[in-house]
Amino acid sequence: MNSQATVWLYCGAAVIILLAYLPLFSAVARASQSNPYAGHVMFVPVFAALLLWRERRRLRALSGQGTLLGAAVIGVALAAAVIADHASSVPFHVLSFVIALAGLGLWCYGRRALRLTAFPLAYLLLMTPPPREAVAAVAPHVQHVIAAFSAVVLDQLRIPFQQHDIFLRLPAITLKVAEECAGLRFSLILFVFMAAFARVVVPSVGGQVVLITAAIPVALLTNAARVAVTSIGAYAIGPEVVIGPVHYYIGKAFWALCLLAMVGLAWTLRATRQAELAGGTRRAHVVAEAP
Repeated sequence: MNSQATVWLYCGAAVIILLAYLPLFSAVARASQSNPYAGHVMFVPVFAALLLWRERRRLRALSGQGTLLGAAVIGVALAAAVIADHASSVPFHVLSFVIALAGLGLWCYGRRALRLTAFPLAYLLLMTPPPREAVAAVAPHVQHVIAAFSAVVLDQLRIPFQQHDIFLRLPAITLKVAEECAGLRFSLILFVFMAAFARVVVPSVGGQVVLITAAIPVALLTNAARVAVTSIGAYAIGPEVVIGPVHYYIGKAFWALCLLAMVGLAWTLRATRQAELAGGTRRAHVVAEAP
């Protein structure tokens, strides 16, 4: 088969895969609208596509090394997609989609392509909306931690209050650390953004792991600080800090600070790695020039 016919065959396979997974994309879109903790899932395929695009030159260098085993993998994945669609299992559907793309890469470029695309393909698994049961189990614990954190801050500032479970009773208002105040939604969004950002900005795998791992605790700590500052504002200024536009701007300010902190950490990890590489290069030159 000539090269042009082969390219058309690969393009046809890619189109078939995209059409076969239209029900998955529809299900993910519905989940992002109905599940308050699935707002991040629509960003995942976009960022994954950009990560794959970054590897296009290295993939192009592997042209002609594909294997028909990839076509068999695609067939298995499409069969699994039919089963997942009938079972209404989004996680299984997402997994089959990742396997189908892996099969396409294997068919077009060979086994080395799987190593090049391992991160973007694994990243696509984040399209799976978090189970509501898991969120319901985690959220109350986070709410209690945030309430306790705010109580410590208020106590250190000698602000009169009483804490009852997730309620903070101030002289003029009683604040409740509701599930929406737990910061889990922002934590998931930040995790998705930082995973893609780390892959692009941080050159070392270790640095990428550090940045991605730090995303959720940093987001939760930022949210705890936001709730504490809101509590202080409610005492010092009044209830309008909690229910008015001030509350909105406080939230946006803290999320901006969180993003700046994560970007700063990313550039620090990048600079550290570049310094290590530069130091290694200098040592290699010294050794080479030594008599």
